[in-house]
Amino acid sequence: MGCPHTASASSARVARFPRLGESQYGMSVSGTASTSGARRHVAAAGGLLWRNGERGLVELVAVWRPQVGNWSLPKGKLDPGEHPLTAACREVEEETGIPVIPQMWLCRPSYVLPNPAGDVLKWVDYWSMRTEKPEAGFTADEEIGERRWLTLSEARAALTRPRDQEVLKAFASLPAVTATVILAAPAEVEASWDGPEVTRPLSDRGRDQAVRLAALTSLYQPDRAYSATGRASVQTVEPVAHAVRCTLSGDSTFDAEAHGRNPLRTGVQVRELAGGGGAAIVCAEPEVVCDTVAILADEDGLEVPDVSTRAGEAWVLSLSGQRLIGLERL
Repeated sequence: MGCPHTASASSARVARFPRLGESQYGMSVSGTASTSGARRHVAAAGGLLWRNGERGLVELVAVWRPQVGNWSLPKGKLDPGEHPLTAACREVEEETGIPVIPQMWLCRPSYVLPNPAGDVLKWVDYWSMRTEKPEAGFTADEEIGERRWLTLSEARAALTRPRDQEVLKAFASLPAVTATVILAAPAEVEASWDGPEVTRPLSDRGRDQAVRLAALTSLYQPDRAYSATGRASVQTVEPVAHAVRCTLSGDSTFDAEAHGRNPLRTGVQVRELAGGGGAAIVCAEPEVVCDTVAILADEDGLEVPDVSTRAGEAWVLSLSGQRLIGLERL
């Protein structure tokens, strides 16, 4: 069974990051200014870290940058080869002292930095983030002089730069994310295998892909892990289950055969997982992944032009209750 569905609704909050070996808009995604092409460019990432405040209002973290004299959202440049999500979590924790759990990609503001050697185009990917330790310790330094929790109205007044205002607007326009479901395809399998298909293992490259996937998906701190019954699916999700110390359970709902008999059942299962809140990760067979992403997006009005999913790739589904409100390809 292939991927017959294509989500084509009119609105979406979908993050489109370059796949491995590709570049964003024909540009490098390194945080280092690139000199290729007509304009240099820099990639950065950050987060809007929020909590429910004591006054019953949503509060978010802002940081004071003494060198430039303004309040802003925490952010920073990508290290060479670093994924934007990894950089966002690292930078927010470095600048605020607070360990974070990403939720949903919000937006990508871009702006031009004047430079005598040639203007530099900079863009910053932002995620909404939560934390289980909002009062973690903070140490001021030359770069970050203060950390402060602000209400949305206070933040709109204090964060004066247009890029921060864009992030605030994106965050305020969405319902609260209550659950994250990560839907992954099995990593690359061993080509030469004489045993039953269900026992076909990952290749060496596939095992490397599973480790990379675990490094990204463990940032979401999933407390439940599920896989299709095939050995490759189990091996793909095992590294993240071990990393976050959660139980891994097999579920034939995520097998291609079961999905072919009832294509809507997998989406129902994903919504049921979201009903439990928190984060869960599922490794389903490839056709199940792309089909389910397309069906859920269609049902909830998100536009996803391309749901194809390569070996070892994953989608992050952000849900409010059981409603899908955002998609991101890892």
